[in-house]
Amino acid sequence: MSARFPSRVRGQIEALSSRLTQTVETVTRNSRIFIESSDVDDLNPPEDIDEYHEYYREIGIIRANFNQFVRDVVKPGVRIEADDDTTQAYFMGGDDAPEFAPAGGFLENCAVIAGEKRQPFYPYLKVDIVQKWTKGTTLNEYLKQDGKETEPMGPITGFKHIRPETVSARTYANTNILLEPDDTEAAEEGEITKRGEAAAYVQFDDQSIVGQRNGGMDEDEVYLSQNDVLKRTIDPDIGGDDATEEGIFGTSPLESIADDAEEYRSIKRDRAVAIKKTAYGVWLVEFDTEVTELPDGDAIVETWDQDEQDEWVNNVDDLEAGGIIGHDGSITPDQWEPTIPELDGPLEHYVADILAPLPAPKYATAFGESIANHVSDRQENSYQDTIVEERRSAERDWTQAFRAVADRHPDLEPAGLEVKIAPKESDNPIATLDDGEIEKMEQFMKALNNGLGNVPIDAVLDLEKFLTTTMDLPEDVFAGGEIDVDESAPDIQEMAEGMTGEAAEEADD
Repeated sequence: MSARFPSRVRGQIEALSSRLTQTVETVTRNSRIFIESSDVDDLNPPEDIDEYHEYYREIGIIRANFNQFVRDVVKPGVRIEADDDTTQAYFMGGDDAPEFAPAGGFLENCAVIAGEKRQPFYPYLKVDIVQKWTKGTTLNEYLKQDGKETEPMGPITGFKHIRPETVSARTYANTNILLEPDDTEAAEEGEITKRGEAAAYVQFDDQSIVGQRNGGMDEDEVYLSQNDVLKRTIDPDIGGDDATEEGIFGTSPLESIADDAEEYRSIKRDRAVAIKKTAYGVWLVEFDTEVTELPDGDAIVETWDQDEQDEWVNNVDDLEAGGIIGHDGSITPDQWEPTIPELDGPLEHYVADILAPLPAPKYATAFGESIANHVSDRQENSYQDTIVEERRSAERDWTQAFRAVADRHPDLEPAGLEVKIAPKESDNPIATLDDGEIEKMEQFMKALNNGLGNVPIDAVLDLEKFLTTTMDLPEDVFAGGEIDVDESAPDIQEMAEGMTGEAAEEADD
């Protein structure tokens, strides 16, 4: 007699019997460019800009990669240099800071982070770099001093991020050139900022990406000129494509691997379901017909109707491991164990494809143990170049912003002002080296040590001069040709903790 299975059981069997498959979806994007009657075009950021950032938030290898990169970029710290001592002290704080400077310096009080004002710039910069790489574009609004928002040279008190997906840009017709602040005649009617400048960006525009999704924006539009915003981009296109509105906003590297990221996440979820099904097993249940013979020769036939079968399956479906369910009918159970396909290889290929356009090398976030040393060395050299490039980009962009702060302050001088992502200045030449240069120096010292053989290192190197120069040791620590150092001193402890065992052994030699 054939078994009757409720539709729910049949569906589970069919799902578990099939191999893991991926659904491929083709999406045709429509043009989102709006040509206005006043020879001004309305351009929007890439349509999926916020969804790319979700990959960073939700997929571990992507999040780890960007976080590692950001830590390496900002690791030296941020400082401001300026020709004018008062200006530099205003930004950096300290005993020489002027009375009108914020406590601790402007650099420690200029950012809005998680809705809180007067936060340090260092963590704000970390957020900015992540947003730039995951969304392709960051927009930083210059905050104006209360009561002076309408003044052309009103002081800037700090910075806050604007979600680019809520913004539309205004460009001259058929170009990717933003409206100039003083070209108010070209601006759309009413699209003039509080400072009387032509708006290049309109925040909370109904035609922005979020505005189109929601059928409009509840907030009032905010008009911002190029003088109100610092825009930072990665991989901007040259423009000219009406369908994609390229040329104003950047391109996230996550755009190139969006499909791979979705498939990677889907396969991991499918495998988790398959593992769970294997752990609990799949039970095939045959609802038997029970026949009871009576003394007079008649028989009573008991069968399961469809409702009774569904009720029994529902009860078992929620049963946990070790649970027991009883019944007073005739049932023949049979367990079937589904197989789990070997997915480590395919998943590793997905990981390689996903990490390829991201900044940190593969060995830093995934499968590092399977990468040969010579491959990781090549990746490290390329990675150091990427770090230096991002530091220089951030320095150039933020120098522009901090010069604007100094230029709009009546008591500051912007001449020579620069943002530096670098350690504090020192006479120690090693203190100013980046990680790549330190690595090259380490290789040189190893080669020198091996080349000398049994020849004492002090036969070719003035150790006293070397140590006083490279480790900032004062000359008075040398007594009678030996080094007399207070090992409990914080600087010495920090130096010792930074030495690897191998480096320490070479120093003993």
